[in-house]
Amino acid sequence: MARVSIARQQVSDAGLVPAYSPAVEEGHSVENSKGKVILHVCNTNETEVTVTIRSGYTMGGLKLQDRQVVIPPATCVFIGPLDQQVYNQPGTSQVWIDYSATDGVDVAALLIP
Repeated sequence: MARVSIARQQVSDAGLVPAYSPAVEEGHSVENSKGKVILHVCNTNETEVTVTIRSGYTMGGLKLQDRQVVIPPATCVFIGPLDQQVYNQPGTSQVWIDYSATDGVDVAALLIP
């Protein structure tokens, strides 16, 4: 199955009320051409959820380990900014995001100036 793309939302000094997308089993992708994306992930479950940001960085045939962020129950966490050299998938400007559970998990991709 293909990843589901989520739109970036521009943060500004005028404020932003972000729109959230529900986590999906296929995982998400988000455009990260300038490395200025921050994820805001909310877990409304009674158990923790692990969010995995897939590393796209390889050197000398070795791949950098993926970043795993554990989100406690009933908590929201900011992740990023996501360095494009580390997290963009090879040959693209896309970051891939996976979830250990999807029910009760929502994400917003925020673009910082």
